[in-house]
Amino acid sequence: MSNKTIKHEIKLQPSVIVILGVLAVGVFANAFAPTFSVKEAFAQSIDGATLYLNHRGRIINDQR
Repeated sequence: MSNKTIKHEIKLQPSVIVILGVLAVGVFANAFAPTFSVKEAFAQSIDGATLYLNHRGRIINDQR
């Protein structure tokens, strides 16, 4: 008795592979989006003036 192996191969079109790759990169980038985000710091309190700042630690702008 011989062992027979059946293989099913699915070939995707190159355009489908590109679309899936773009989606994969988008999902990966979305997972790390908070890491790359830039917040506007002091945008309302500066009024266009130049701000020079030298600090060590944390800055909190509490506008209530």
